[in-house]
Amino acid sequence: MTSKIIKVAGSYLFAVIIASILLRIAWVLKDSLAWLSMAFGLAAGWAVGILLAPYQSEQDRFREYVKVASAFITGYGVSKLDRLFELWLDPARGLVILSQPFAHRVLICITSFLLAAVFTYVNRKYLSFGPNAEQPPKANH
Repeated sequence: MTSKIIKVAGSYLFAVIIASILLRIAWVLKDSLAWLSMAFGLAAGWAVGILLAPYQSEQDRFREYVKVASAFITGYGVSKLDRLFELWLDPARGLVILSQPFAHRVLICITSFLLAAVFTYVNRKYLSFGPNAEQPPKANH
């Protein structure tokens, strides 16, 4: 087997295992916010996977997207992190960050994000189709 087939097959097998675990946990929890956390993680991971493995026709455009996104994240996003930590660690309401539902939702979101990012990256890098897809280098004869 070629290296490409091994990478793709291994990624797919691992993705099926992780997705099965995520679905089972979300089903058992019966928590609509856990399902929303999973959907958010999958959508965000999908977008990041696309940005990590752009097709040749997308590279210039994606560089601009990354500049804009990084400016937003470093500016506005980071400035709001302290407020999130205040809410999560507020002694008056209890330590939300230590509650089981919160932990479930965060871990489901992070795991879904990583699953979608890796799955999208592998598909775009190793299984590209179409006129604007990643083209393998031509062999010189």
